[in-house]
Amino acid sequence: MLIRSFSPTFGKIATEPAQWLRDQGWQVELCPQDHPVDQATARDLVGDCDGLVCGMTPIDRQMLLAAPRLKVVSMHGTGTGHIDLEFARQRGVVVCNVPGGNQRAVAELALGLILCLARGIPQARQQVLEGGWSPVIGCEIKGKTLGILGLGKIGRELARMARALGMEVVAYNRTPLPEFAAQLGLALVPLDELLAKADFISLHLPGTPETMGLIGKRELALAKPGAYLLNLGRGGVVDEAALYQALTQGRLAGAALDVLAQEPPQDNPLLELPQVIVVPHIGGYTMESLNQVGWTCARNIAAVLKGEKPPYPVNL
Repeated sequence: MLIRSFSPTFGKIATEPAQWLRDQGWQVELCPQDHPVDQATARDLVGDCDGLVCGMTPIDRQMLLAAPRLKVVSMHGTGTGHIDLEFARQRGVVVCNVPGGNQRAVAELALGLILCLARGIPQARQQVLEGGWSPVIGCEIKGKTLGILGLGKIGRELARMARALGMEVVAYNRTPLPEFAAQLGLALVPLDELLAKADFISLHLPGTPETMGLIGKRELALAKPGAYLLNLGRGGVVDEAALYQALTQGRLAGAALDVLAQEPPQDNPLLELPQVIVVPHIGGYTMESLNQVGWTCARNIAAVLKGEKPPYPVNL
């Protein structure tokens, strides 16, 4: 049996999970490049696959039709919005994911980006590189309000960190979590109220029809003047044209983006703004998280190929 990976990191950094699959007697082919495989290339590669490790390459109806032997798709991460779950089920393909495997890594990156925005670290570094040596006046995060959109495992982890550092936390979540809110001392509020109160707005939402474009011109106009926006969920949740306008008009003080609507970006004007930090979708990329996610991903695939129930099925 052949297991192919479209994830640019599976088996390359934390190597043990891929080797463990080989030790089961299966052939494992790693991603041929260091970035996500485009759909045209992917369709040419799936015809002989029994198992697939999925990164951010869309697994749509055409992809599934091109893979007659496919039995299992395991997302190397959490989100499965780019996978046609229902058609996969109809084809007898089990789709799995790894919930929470990178929650600490993404939450720590969010906290780091909040500190970078608060202290103007990128601008200060750039000034030194250009020969300058003048103070960059920032702010402390203690006492500031963090608004979290999405209290999944990552959002909850970030909330704990922020509270430990003395931030006030308000959150918007589709499913109420009163016990968690009471335990941590945070307020669950409507979206518009969150936008009006938060000094830092951090998005941790999946890419679904309900969330795409959720933060647009109207929402950004409601944001507290001088607030900062962070997106560590999925590109497309934020209307990037509206964000650019809010930043250039001074409505927002800055933004930090781990995800973009198009990755890698092409001619994105946000990259030209000094008050914007863009990193290449690295939220889950720590040695610890890659090892944990890799092992769970491998166990998902192995279970299905052995005729067993996987640890984390999505479409059964």
